[in-house]
Amino acid sequence: MQPGRLVVLFDADCGICAATAAWLRRRDRAGRLELVPLQAARDPGRPLLSSVAAGHDLHGELHVVDETSGQIRAGGAALTAIIGRLPGGAAAARLGGFPAIAWLVGLGYAFVARNRHAIGRALRMERSCRVLEPRA
Repeated sequence: MQPGRLVVLFDADCGICAATAAWLRRRDRAGRLELVPLQAARDPGRPLLSSVAAGHDLHGELHVVDETSGQIRAGGAALTAIIGRLPGGAAAARLGGFPAIAWLVGLGYAFVARNRHAIGRALRMERSCRVLEPRA
């Protein structure tokens, strides 16, 4: 892992999540993101990721981990962190640091997450997404 790289935990069983991960891979020309299926997050060779997997409901929302600083972000804050690592995204990430903007990003993220099944159907994604689904 290169310094400053952000680990993005995504659900490989979710069509929307997998498509987003593929899009991020194409956009991340500088290699600032490491996309890791949350199904593989319990890697004993990576204690921080294992700790995150054990201590957080990864299916509940998007999580990103900065293994250098130990910082963990989820939901809209994770989205803002990802954007900040993409080409041309630094200014948008700085804007996301303002409380009102962070609140709006979180609200938008929550809306998409709540409606992911309808979005997936509209986009004809075959896999079903378990993110934010109630647990039995």
